[in-house]
Amino acid sequence: MADITPRLPGFWREDRDLSFFLAFLVLMTIFVPMFGLSRTGRVAIDLTFALMLFSGAIATIHTRMLRYLIVALTILEFTADLIVEFNPSFSLRSWDTALKVFCMAILVFMTLKQTFLPGAVSVHRVMGGVAAYLLIGVTWAFGYKLLMEMVPDAIHFQTPLAVGVPTGEPSRLIYFSFETLTTVSFGDAYPVHRVARSLTTAESLIGQLYPAILIATLVGMALQARFNAALNEAEFKKTS
Repeated sequence: MADITPRLPGFWREDRDLSFFLAFLVLMTIFVPMFGLSRTGRVAIDLTFALMLFSGAIATIHTRMLRYLIVALTILEFTADLIVEFNPSFSLRSWDTALKVFCMAILVFMTLKQTFLPGAVSVHRVMGGVAAYLLIGVTWAFGYKLLMEMVPDAIHFQTPLAVGVPTGEPSRLIYFSFETLTTVSFGDAYPVHRVARSLTTAESLIGQLYPAILIATLVGMALQARFNAALNEAEFKKTS
């Protein structure tokens, strides 16, 4: 019991950072589509997204300069969102959405890198795998948003939006993205533009291949750890 206790504080610190990151990802994927299209709802979405990026930078990025870059870009894009919200005449020309996609692409890469590093299978590795999957869906959603800001009719939705609501409203694009990622289509939305079709094809392939690769990797790591433990035990018995 004495040799386990000193490990708990370190484990708690690592688990806390990753847990916050995963919690904000769950908020983005499940609860954000429930938000209304009022100003309060849009600000809540922007704030949740900024906190998700911030927690992801702390949990997955260990390079100080890269972490500072993500935090600075997060503050910049959140400030820009607030300016546009309270001053609609101010045009950002889609660069704030491009910043979001760029930041999330970095987080996807860093999360996958941590998940697939050689080593024992732990709860952090499993949580990282789940976080990467959710992050891929959110990244694609804002990729669709960026496309629809340039081509408003790139994706057709059967239920039209109210007058004055932006075409690239993120709530329904997150819904559409996870429909595509999980290959569960209800027929209420489909890509029209050729770029949108290419993006949905790529996301569908990732949605099929990623869980299989993740499970195979985790099983392989667990078997390798068990084999190494048995080998070490056999060598110990041989030398003793």
